[in-house]
Amino acid sequence: MPVVAASATKHTRRLSRRLAVQINRALETCDARAVHQVRVAIRRFTQAVAAWKTCFPAKDLHKPRRRLKKIMSAAGEVRNCDVAHKFLLRWNIAHRDRLQLKLDARRQQAARVLIARLQRWTKPNIEAEDSSPEMAEHALERLSRDFLERGNEAASPKASPHAMHRFRIVAKKYRYTLELLHPSSPLVESIKRVSTLLGDINDCVAAAEIVPPLASRLKKRQRKKIEAFRRYWAAEFAAPRKKPAASAPTSRRRSAA
Repeated sequence: MPVVAASATKHTRRLSRRLAVQINRALETCDARAVHQVRVAIRRFTQAVAAWKTCFPAKDLHKPRRRLKKIMSAAGEVRNCDVAHKFLLRWNIAHRDRLQLKLDARRQQAARVLIARLQRWTKPNIEAEDSSPEMAEHALERLSRDFLERGNEAASPKASPHAMHRFRIVAKKYRYTLELLHPSSPLVESIKRVSTLLGDINDCVAAAEIVPPLASRLKKRQRKKIEAFRRYWAAEFAAPRKKPAASAPTSRRRSAA
């Protein structure tokens, strides 16, 4: 088996095993941490497959990716309930106990849906085929360009929280691919910080939809997080538009060093 194909098989098998472990843990507890770890494991596995997309027969990927998408959707609903619960406990508002009961019922229903989908998951048996050595690096280069372009758009004053959420997904894909191909890159932590700030913004939006009485407080928190994201982006990544490096964009601060 060619080196690149062997590498693709090795990494996807490892991440597939990790995903199976996290799914089993979520089936046992379905607590907030377990659900979060399932979501992370799915993102890492699917991004590895995407990086070596042409290495794998399409017929072997269709069903697993479709099932993982459904699991992610169900896990997202459970996680949103957990986020709303965190904010509900933080602030003392009217009828909090009643709201808590409604939120608990929603979470329980979402967990039942998630568990049912997790139980239908079967570990895929996918084998990589021959491909060019540059394929994964080309995928990373595309993600790098997308990261900079979408990031500049998300950091603009007119960007909506929805646009920021879409960029957050791009940032995660870029980070996981970068960790896969260049795990020692110093950019990993910077991109992780971007994802965290964007995650805080999205948490405010999701919790406000689930518990409307928290909306005004969450809106204030959301504005602060958006300001923090824009400051961080301007300091680390914002620069005149140009073609970024193949494996990583260069931040303004590092360019000046």
